[in-house]
Amino acid sequence: MAISVLQETSTIPVFGGEGFVLKTLARILVVVALAVPSASPVPPIPGEISCDRGVDMPRVQALVKRTIPALQKDSATVIRQINQGDKQWKDGDYYMVVAQGTKIVAHGYIPQAVGQDFGAYPWFKALRQVAMEKGGGCVGYQAFNPAKNGQLEDKVSYSMKVNDTLFALSGTYLIRK
Repeated sequence: MAISVLQETSTIPVFGGEGFVLKTLARILVVVALAVPSASPVPPIPGEISCDRGVDMPRVQALVKRTIPALQKDSATVIRQINQGDKQWKDGDYYMVVAQGTKIVAHGYIPQAVGQDFGAYPWFKALRQVAMEKGGGCVGYQAFNPAKNGQLEDKVSYSMKVNDTLFALSGTYLIRK
């Protein structure tokens, strides 16, 4: 007998029928979604800055972005070419740097940097972290500008992940106001 009662009552519309129930559930979900704070974006990495602050940043980014696919296709050849000063991996005064972990494996301007471990430099750690964790981005730091007799100046570099072990970067000096 209890079964027939359940069967009979299951067909009675409750609060306006199934459409009403579904609409009510949808409204509740919307209210809950609006009330729950959204997940905050990944916090910035120390030293990470906006990529629009350097001189000719679009050129710097374009150089890095066109180097990445070549490194992904044949990293050994591209690394060798960068270290030999091949102009296809430069754009005027801008040049490529490739690192594995914290060690420089290619440097288009200072070949003596190849093999050096830059892990002691916070700015280099930040460049690696931005590339490897976020896929790419810019880091601001101070560097000696060889074009100005080694004067210490603010610089921004753009780094991008190549693969699970390599990242590549190039940089420029900031505009002083």
